[in-house]
Amino acid sequence: MTQNRAKVVVGPSTRPTHAESVGDGPKSQPLAAGLASTEPPVNAALSGRIAPAGTPGNSAAATLLRLESELRQLRTLKDFQYFVANELRVVTRSQQTFVFLPSRGAKPQVVAVSAMAVVDRSAPLIAWIETLVDELAAAHGLGTTREFEADSFLLPSGIAFPGYPLRFLAWVPFVDLDGRVIGGILQARLQPWSEADLVVSRHLASACGHSLMVLTNEKSRWRLPHWTSRRGMLLAGAAILVTGFLPVSMTALAPVEVSPQKAFVVTAPVDGVIEQILVEPNALVKKDQSLVRMADTVLKNRVELAEREVFVADAKVKKASQLAFVDIRGRHELGVAHAELQLRHAELDYARQLLDRSNIKAERDGVAFFTDPKDLIGRPVAVGERLMELADPLRLEFRIDLPVADAIVLNDGARVKIFLDSDPLNPVEARLLRADFQARPRENQQLAFRLIAERPSSDTRPLRLGVRGTAQIYGDRVPLAFYLFRRPISAARQWFGV
Repeated sequence: MTQNRAKVVVGPSTRPTHAESVGDGPKSQPLAAGLASTEPPVNAALSGRIAPAGTPGNSAAATLLRLESELRQLRTLKDFQYFVANELRVVTRSQQTFVFLPSRGAKPQVVAVSAMAVVDRSAPLIAWIETLVDELAAAHGLGTTREFEADSFLLPSGIAFPGYPLRFLAWVPFVDLDGRVIGGILQARLQPWSEADLVVSRHLASACGHSLMVLTNEKSRWRLPHWTSRRGMLLAGAAILVTGFLPVSMTALAPVEVSPQKAFVVTAPVDGVIEQILVEPNALVKKDQSLVRMADTVLKNRVELAEREVFVADAKVKKASQLAFVDIRGRHELGVAHAELQLRHAELDYARQLLDRSNIKAERDGVAFFTDPKDLIGRPVAVGERLMELADPLRLEFRIDLPVADAIVLNDGARVKIFLDSDPLNPVEARLLRADFQARPRENQQLAFRLIAERPSSDTRPLRLGVRGTAQIYGDRVPLAFYLFRRPISAARQWFGV
């Protein structure tokens, strides 16, 4: 690699050669003169003297400040790429500039080129330049400024030298506040790079890095490290393996309903047809309050018939009593008449009891818990058929239907968290009381285990009967890997029969 650190002073009357002026604007000659002559004005300022306003040093500094000011006013990333590729050459004396920004794979690629509106990624020059930067990153890294010649690196096969005339190259990175490389520029020209040009390039690259951080919000973006090395991949695999053994509680989700605890079941006392429902669902009822009235036409006729039979039996007793005074047969018939009268009285009492039962009354205080009354009115019922329940609103339980596919190992007193649809932000803590040992078809014709849970006595929040929600049931602690892959493992065992 050829190194040329000699400072070249170009005066105002010096004419650049044709090779020097490739890609330079009309301002490159006086600006270079100003950059080469910056030392005397600075020394003069340190000694107490102020340089004249029209000196080349002040002109170069004014141009530098103008470029920095315009960098801070850029609004989009496209404007930034175009500005860096074309405007900075006025100061850096670069004949062509390639702007690099990291791609999605964190590999820098060319996004803008001087005097080119669109970057053709299939062009041999672009492929050659990106390969040079990759070789530079592999050999020395991209975090520092480096100058080199185009033929300094042995490129991989298939990347041909495109006959590029600008053989002296300089890489200048864009670095953020944390020291990470977030981009850079590759400058090319015919003559070797001087230290003064590189100092100016580094200064502008610092301003470009700040502008790029603002445009891409690079400072506040949290980025994951790229595990590209073998060691990083091994560490990541070890971390995943260790995490898989972390103990977590096995959980399952199932639908739940708020139900009464130890509710009194109201059943039909006689065969008949329901004529009227005297209370509303979820209504508070008192003891001996009428709940259901059944059709009593048959029962009333039965009572009336039993009364007539009692009247007839009583008449037979009187006749047998009168006959007993004159005939011995009357004495025998008197005993039979008394027995028949007692039988008719028993039938009458039974008929009256059935008539009274046709008006079903509450046997204790509570809340009437049943469905729509229209579903009951006019329905024929048999003795013992369930009509409704009377529940204590303060004694509640949770009925959970756990599907067979989600069944887990549960212990008595297992923790249950209830998320009600009416108040999902305030879960209810509960404990498991019991669980069915056999799954049965439920409302949706799905096999499920019935679980019963209750909340602690200290929780006195009012809950409405019949409210539904979702229950999260906690089982034994298992490794995290088993928790995540329980279903695939179960499916694999069923498929392969292991």
